[in-house]
Amino acid sequence: MPGFVVSQTNPRAFPTIADAAKASGPSGEQLRHIAVEPGVYRSDTLRYWGNAVITAVGGPGTVTLDCAGSYTLRVEGHVTLRGLTLRNGNAEGVPLEAAGGTLIVEQCEFVTKSSRAISVWNRAELFVRDSRVHGGGIVYSDSAGLVEHTEVFNPDLCGIAIRNGSRVTVRDCRVQRAGEHGIWVAEGSTPLIEHCEIEGSKAASILAQGRAKATVRDSRLRTSGQSSLVVRDNASATVEDCLVTGSGADGVWVTANATLTGRSVRIEDGRRNGVVVDELSTAAFEDSDITQAAVCGLAVSGSGTARFTGGTITKSQIGASAANEGVLTLDGAKVSHNKNIGVAVDPGARAVLRDCTITGNAAQGIVTTAGSQVRMERVSSEANGAEDIIGVDIGGTGDSNAATAVAPPEPVAKSGATAPETPGAAPEPGVDELLAELSAMVGLAGVKREIGKLVGLLRIAEQRRQAGLPHGPAIGRHMVFAGAPGTGKTTVARLYGKLLAALGVVPTGQFTEVSRTELVGQVLGETTQKTAAVFTKALGGVLFIDEAYTLSRRFGTGTDFGQEAIDTLVKLMEDHRDEIVVIVAGYSAEMRTFLTANPGLKSRISRTIEFENYSPAELTSITETLAGQYGFRFTEQAQASLLTHFQRVRRDETFGNGREARRIFEAVVEQHALRLSGQDGPATAEELTLLLPEDLDGVVDTGLSTRMGEVRDAGQLQALLDRLNGMIGLEAVKSQVRDTIDLIAATRRRRQEGLDAAPISSHLIFAGPPGTGKTTVARLYGELLAALGVLARGHFIEASRADLVGQYLGQTTQKTTARFDEARGGVLFIDEVYTLSRQFGANADFGQEAIDTLVKLMEDHRDEVVVIVAGYTDEMNGFLAANPGLASRFSRTIAFAPYGPDELVEIFVGIAESSGFDVPDGTRAAIRDHVTGRTEKFDQGNGREIRKLFEAAQTAHARRIAQLERGGSQATRDQLRTLLPTDVEETR
Repeated sequence: MPGFVVSQTNPRAFPTIADAAKASGPSGEQLRHIAVEPGVYRSDTLRYWGNAVITAVGGPGTVTLDCAGSYTLRVEGHVTLRGLTLRNGNAEGVPLEAAGGTLIVEQCEFVTKSSRAISVWNRAELFVRDSRVHGGGIVYSDSAGLVEHTEVFNPDLCGIAIRNGSRVTVRDCRVQRAGEHGIWVAEGSTPLIEHCEIEGSKAASILAQGRAKATVRDSRLRTSGQSSLVVRDNASATVEDCLVTGSGADGVWVTANATLTGRSVRIEDGRRNGVVVDELSTAAFEDSDITQAAVCGLAVSGSGTARFTGGTITKSQIGASAANEGVLTLDGAKVSHNKNIGVAVDPGARAVLRDCTITGNAAQGIVTTAGSQVRMERVSSEANGAEDIIGVDIGGTGDSNAATAVAPPEPVAKSGATAPETPGAAPEPGVDELLAELSAMVGLAGVKREIGKLVGLLRIAEQRRQAGLPHGPAIGRHMVFAGAPGTGKTTVARLYGKLLAALGVVPTGQFTEVSRTELVGQVLGETTQKTAAVFTKALGGVLFIDEAYTLSRRFGTGTDFGQEAIDTLVKLMEDHRDEIVVIVAGYSAEMRTFLTANPGLKSRISRTIEFENYSPAELTSITETLAGQYGFRFTEQAQASLLTHFQRVRRDETFGNGREARRIFEAVVEQHALRLSGQDGPATAEELTLLLPEDLDGVVDTGLSTRMGEVRDAGQLQALLDRLNGMIGLEAVKSQVRDTIDLIAATRRRRQEGLDAAPISSHLIFAGPPGTGKTTVARLYGELLAALGVLARGHFIEASRADLVGQYLGQTTQKTTARFDEARGGVLFIDEVYTLSRQFGANADFGQEAIDTLVKLMEDHRDEVVVIVAGYTDEMNGFLAANPGLASRFSRTIAFAPYGPDELVEIFVGIAESSGFDVPDGTRAAIRDHVTGRTEKFDQGNGREIRKLFEAAQTAHARRIAQLERGGSQATRDQLRTLLPTDVEETR
């Protein structure tokens, strides 16, 4: 093979790949061929920018590149790797990184101790074929490529992660025993996963979230630790010809405004449910089979919608159920041989059973309740273990699940007859009912007012039409819903569509939700086709475009396909202005920019409704409502803690609002279950429903500046103050720490008397040379604040630049946030913090990224962590200038002056006596002479240098005793304990 040879035995070859890569080549060289002979090549990190093919000439497994750096090989050009093994022994290192260009990997193996074996970002392309990955995963971010005929074993976190708009095909791959998810898809990515086997993941086999759009075909998802296939957070998935088996929780879970379409899917052996659809999500299955779920085959709740066409639901405890405003449609399905009920419909749920066979179930075939809406057409329910129960009133049973309710049987139509609607059925709600539903929503006063105003205008317009009067000016129906996440925009949009349908403004009121991913294509012309197809599908109802501002943003370089989607929408809205309502949603400021993207947008969408953040009381009410839906209730003390938390939490544009309320409720329920599981004996009915203040511990943040109750332990507080006062020197430091403690005490007393008391910032700057006790005082300060009842725990987390700054864009934010989270409830101590504002070669901006992240975290969690930064006095000024918000975050600077000679002697004596040595006066004089003769050294090193001096004197003492005993004398006890002046003098 022409090119460059790398060998450990051939003296004419290059010894390393790095040497071959750096060597000058022939003039006009377009592609460098590097042939690597067998061997293990240990080296530093290798970074390659050019075009090359690197091949193991002995075949796969004969060449190993071994490194313990932050990466083994980083590629930023166009490179092909064949037959290589890349290893990295660094706990945070990555064997292979693609930071740009195109990387082709064939018949290679990757071994790592970190969570990532291969990492690709910065719009790079990575193609992996016929390879094996051990210990870490393959991570795509803002990139594209293919993973084919590849095995991923025992990844620490995810086997394959596809993030940040990546476009990846995963084909004929096997992912085994992932520490988290087998394949994780997020942030608008659009993968195709086909012919894959995913087995033994500790969390999900496949998780799609964050507006991802995944297609999964002919794949096997086996024995996951949690739900096997999870689609959530506005993501969508199409699943065809797949097997889902042995899930640790639900086989398939569709939640949080997600959408799933399944065809020929078999879901079996779920430890909990086969399929769950909840939280405003939608799932549609065709010709699929659900069998042997421990609880329910198909469960729909929380305003979720599920349609099951054809196929079977068998051998579960309950076949199919609908609850909590869920909508269930079974069309041509067979529900048979379940261990309890075939189909159960709870109050508030709706169901349509059409052309179904329900047979061979151990209890009733069908149970419906008063308050449910059920329509049955051509349903055969026979040969079940009990008569069907229709319209049962379970209000007095104490049980909210129709599946276990007991009531007198009422037979249902049999043998293919068409049953009338059940007694609980009701027509589609009218305008007044829908307005009442809107009114019942927590908060949203301004939104309710605007919607009510618009409904009134439309009602009057209809009355004028019926009276033969001119219609008047057209009423703008298209709207902007502007506001932070979790403020009910999607829920109100759904309700608005129903209102328009009830008013006759649109034919159906159907709701179609899309994001940039569903509208924007990858090639010229595709965007117009996708946008037109979505628009056509939504005709007759509401088209809801969430985060619509992303259409007017530019992603990378090249043609602006987002703008093409906007222009197409504007034309379609004009051509079909009476057939559809378009609602665009997003952050307030960014939506104003979005409306300027096309001159016709503002005239088409003339009305903006602002969704404000929920108030603390409203968030508390939302959390309590969620609890009530699941049969829980908070005690008054727990309600007060919730309210206090929401009063304290920072509610900016990124605050999750209702989503945050749901997150807190779910975490509280977990704490509640954990508490009950640890008690002796079974819990009572009241214990199972009552949420106590201790269930909120660790879930809601009690805060620092507002945690001003009584001192936790006065005795401990005094003992800590005694320790502080007993430290040698540091009088100015002690005085300022005592002042801070006095300020906290005074603030507590003012609040107890009902007086205004501004929050206290306890973040501090410790300025001074090394060895002056900064770390020791920082530890003691944290313990003092905990004893005062200000900090939750008072633990001490120490960090340096290496703990905060990463190796690539984005990693620094992750590392800094992780370290900060470790310190929550305690003290984060950052020594030599000024190194973050220094420039270190190519990584200059990463230190600044750490500073900027810290500033935001200190503001967002100012009541939870005390941050103490330390370093030389002069250089701390440069650090504070690195971000405009830094100086205001720190309440004061405490200067640590160098110890004087007498103080250093005292420190030496203290160390010696704690180690069992006596230091007579002559030795103390020798120590003082030693220190004063080296003033500059001890001014810079202080306590560290004096500890070194003690260790040297201890060594000299041991040498002297050894010489004595080698001479035939045995050292006395006093000689073994006493340090002499000569022991100090010998250290010079």
